Amino acid sequence: MKNLFIIHGYKANTESHWFQWLKSSMMRYGYTTEIIPLPNSAQPKYKAWSQTLDDYLSHKLTNETIIVAHSLGVITTLDYLSHHANETHIKGLFLISGFNEQLPNIPELNHFITQTDISLNNINAHTIKVIGATADPIVNIDATRRLSSSLGIDTIEIPHEGHFLASEGYTTFEFLLEQINRLLNKKRD
Repeated sequence: MKNLFIIHGYKANTESHWFQWLKSSMMRYGYTTEIIPLPNSAQPKYKAWSQTLDDYLSHKLTNETIIVAHSLGVITTLDYLSHHANETHIKGLFLISGFNEQLPNIPELNHFITQTDISLNNINAHTIKVIGATADPIVNIDATRRLSSSLGIDTIEIPHEGHFLASEGYTTFEFLLEQINRLLNKKRD
């Protein structure tokens, strides 16, 4: 089954930023897309977010699955995939403004972050792309680079002063769609 899941982040919801646009855009590729509504995103709770991901992703991951995660959704997704390593090897994982550490400028997320237990070696995806903004005031590009390095890949850095939010003009995300399109047009190894 061709499915794509969008995992939003802190203080976001299914209608935020470029999520609905990406959902609509993926229809042309025959992908069913779900934007997972993580509860209480202004005060996220690790157990509630983990359970919600499990409710939506359990038994739905295939070798055609693509997951796109943004910000706090990245660490949540990595935690989920790390604990479900024996499930299907998914097609693609796109991590936007990702991190795998506490953020000094958002200490209110420390309790959430410290509850994650991620083994990056357990992430089963044919392709992983990490995209970050060069001047992200929320998730510093260095945190995103460290995540990429831990995954053994390079960060794709976009010259942007922001966090890929609608308030910064990101109601579409053409670069991300181009990256997904490249994956879909790539021959399997």
